[in-house]
Amino acid sequence: MKATDIRVETVEVTFDDERLSVPLHLSKGVIEAITYAAVTVNARTRGGSNVRGTGAILLSDVWAFPAPDLDHEEKDRLMRRLCRAIAVWLEDDQYEDPIQKGIRLEQAAVELAVQLAEEEPLLRSTPMPRLAVLNCMAPFDAALHDAWGAALPVPLYAAYTAETLNEDLSAGLGVDFAGRYPADYLGPRRGTLSVQHVVGFNDALTPADEERAKRREERENPSALPADLTTWIERDRLRFFKLKLRGQSPVEDAARLIEVYTAASQAMETAGVAGGPRLSVDPNEAYQKADIMLEVLDRVAAQKPQALTALDYIEQPTPRDLGAYTDTLHDVAARVPVVVDESLDNLDNLDWIHRLGWSGLAVKTCKGHTHSLLAYCWGRQHGLYLTLQDLTNPGLALVHSVNFCAHLRLDVDCFEGNYRQFMPLSRPQEQAAHPAYFQVTDGQLTLPPAMGSGLY
Repeated sequence: MKATDIRVETVEVTFDDERLSVPLHLSKGVIEAITYAAVTVNARTRGGSNVRGTGAILLSDVWAFPAPDLDHEEKDRLMRRLCRAIAVWLEDDQYEDPIQKGIRLEQAAVELAVQLAEEEPLLRSTPMPRLAVLNCMAPFDAALHDAWGAALPVPLYAAYTAETLNEDLSAGLGVDFAGRYPADYLGPRRGTLSVQHVVGFNDALTPADEERAKRREERENPSALPADLTTWIERDRLRFFKLKLRGQSPVEDAARLIEVYTAASQAMETAGVAGGPRLSVDPNEAYQKADIMLEVLDRVAAQKPQALTALDYIEQPTPRDLGAYTDTLHDVAARVPVVVDESLDNLDNLDWIHRLGWSGLAVKTCKGHTHSLLAYCWGRQHGLYLTLQDLTNPGLALVHSVNFCAHLRLDVDCFEGNYRQFMPLSRPQEQAAHPAYFQVTDGQLTLPPAMGSGLY
């Protein structure tokens, strides 16, 4: 027991409707409107201090709850209802450190989703996926860590040690982690982070791409966003790019990868950005078999080997249902690191994921701060390839994600900050309170030298 252990007394959750300035196209659907869930907890420490914590996240049903028989409004309503149930569960809970509480919170959220299914006819035929449950839980988990941080004598990420935590990592990750704590795997806070820019599978690449540019210009665009990749590179001096592939044809996807590499190289050279582009690709589960990804790599190697050399990693090329796999990712991973995203919804599956041939993990705060921190520690202990991915997070959700990224030892040291492409006008008051996190200079975020008392 520690004096900084917290017990939640009251919980408030609010929902705001947000619209993207530019639609985000995924293989599972298009995101045009989305809910921003914000949580505030008032808590008391075992030592008698009153503390407050906040957390926020986008409830991304297209990503986390891809049920074609339910529309966005239905899935969003169900996710909001689960959030409200989590808020009730969390009030007047026992004293714990935030990792203990985060582990129990995840278990409780899964059980609450089961209870919700008994009350909601829509969920009887289409259960809410565990990934969506984690997404709903995430802002509450963040608020717990933020409140705990307010009671600490040291910065939050320096406090994940035996001095302030009640249990070592074996409580969440098994006996191999006896005597180990999250701080053993974290690094010193970095002062700058390179920004990774998302390139959609139908995005214009140059101003001369008139047809695509025209489609972008005709769409309502109050933020006056650049209409093509070249202009983005000129504006923000970018070097890291994440390509969304359509996933319908390996011929088309290979050609698109080469096309983006070529356009980015030329734009960077013109803008005087040194080093050449660094790429990753994200088919968003569109390839039913790993062999399709291999064909894409073979075609790129034959036609433009420089583009393959620039490819740092592949994110979730195959479907999320691990139980349906009849092959593995070993052959893909032998060529280019391949990291898991949607398939990582349960820490108990980490060893299984590793045995299926995945090179590493895409860590994301939208699955919960505790879940993401534990997954990261497991990956670091086992020598996996680690990246930090975002969820188009705006506002406080982005600040949380950036600070988390800044303390991780990653294999690709960049931050996927695509809020600037899709939601640059969202959460203006939160942006004004943390301006440095929303300003890209020379392709980078320059962070404040120190955080506040919690996550932000």
